[in-house]
Amino acid sequence: MVEPQPVGAAPLAVLLTQLGVKPEQLAARINELRARRGLSPLHLKSAYPWIRPVPVRPDKANQADALAVLSFRARRRVTAQELGWDGPRRRQHKPVRPYLDTPGDAALPDLLHEISKGDPNSMDRRTLLSGAAVTAPGLALLMSGGALRAAQGGDRLSLRLVASIENGVQELRDLDDTEGSSSNLDWAHGLWQSVARVVINARYRNGEADRLHTAFIEVCEQYGWMLFDADRHAQAQRVYQTGLRLAREVGPAGPARFAAHNLLASAAYQASWIGQHQEAKTLLDVASHGDLPPRVRAVIADREIFAAGRRGDTDALSSARDRGHELLQDAGTDGPWWSQWLTPHALDAATGRAWLAARKPEDATPYLKQRLAMTGPAYPRDYMLASLDLADTYRVSGDVDACTALALQAAHLTDGVESARALSRLREVAAALQPYEDHPGVRDLMHVV
Repeated sequence: MVEPQPVGAAPLAVLLTQLGVKPEQLAARINELRARRGLSPLHLKSAYPWIRPVPVRPDKANQADALAVLSFRARRRVTAQELGWDGPRRRQHKPVRPYLDTPGDAALPDLLHEISKGDPNSMDRRTLLSGAAVTAPGLALLMSGGALRAAQGGDRLSLRLVASIENGVQELRDLDDTEGSSSNLDWAHGLWQSVARVVINARYRNGEADRLHTAFIEVCEQYGWMLFDADRHAQAQRVYQTGLRLAREVGPAGPARFAAHNLLASAAYQASWIGQHQEAKTLLDVASHGDLPPRVRAVIADREIFAAGRRGDTDALSSARDRGHELLQDAGTDGPWWSQWLTPHALDAATGRAWLAARKPEDATPYLKQRLAMTGPAYPRDYMLASLDLADTYRVSGDVDACTALALQAAHLTDGVESARALSRLREVAAALQPYEDHPGVRDLMHVV
């Protein structure tokens, strides 16, 4: 019996159901044809964006391969017209909801225009995304992109302005590292809007376009991370997805592609944090796809360590930790500017957090002790989080004295830390200590918190 399809299902989704073929099987058969031409394989989930209610049309080469595979399986000629892949692309009508509600489905010029004109307060009215809404923009990135056309009018984009934008993104990262996210969100939002405005309004050549698109993807990753740190998770998801939407359109190469994979890894980290473990695993799978420099792969491995711990997969945790160290040894100091923070000590710190998340305090403790010792006072947010993670490890182990001492140490840093994530973590540890409310250290902590 053929499984009924929902009203409005993509023609390809209906046909695959009729043929009893899964999207992964379609991608696998396409890869056999690509291999004969010496082409790299598609990711096995590449066909999923083609079957969404608002489908992404494959490029011409993938269309031809898909039609050949489908025709063979159906024992008849399957045409582009049958699947709605013929003729010019239809112009999308403006949806009732804002484009930022579903960035992955929006036409990029409309999305960027909305970003450039939007009110920062409107970002607060977003609901959390889950399931395919989280993963589809990443999966769509696996397919070849086109070329975003520069504005025909507008001012010429100078190399000096491009350099200023690049410096602005790096300065934003430095501000976040040293001062935290909350006090700098307005500045980050303004930079995000401004770069979006330049992308849609400026005239530029290919070399300038590559640098500008890279900078926009990087600012999406940084602003998204800051929103995540501020516990504004729905907004962070939308910002991450705007960077993926641009990356899908331009089919990035080189630095822009590396930045897109870093963005995917950060989005996966957030998904793990809020309990979207399957979404995180899919995003990391996409992030790992393709030929990437060792240091970029090491950054992805760092996120894989944390995600594995959060979902309790200790084998994957250990494997990602070993792989990350091997990649860092191969990488040396080469790699994008945003990857230079990653060191062997940072990988071990992620390992400690992951073991704690996996409820293995005996494995977490040595890593987290080292993390606290290596974290300097110049980064108070990281120092506060390091203290709280080690405190929580002691709590799980039953050492209430050591736990409360570190938690109080963290609580005294709150005046200098602008991070809702760190403050939430402090409240979590304090709440977990309530069964020990008669303990003097716990009473002191409750007064502070």
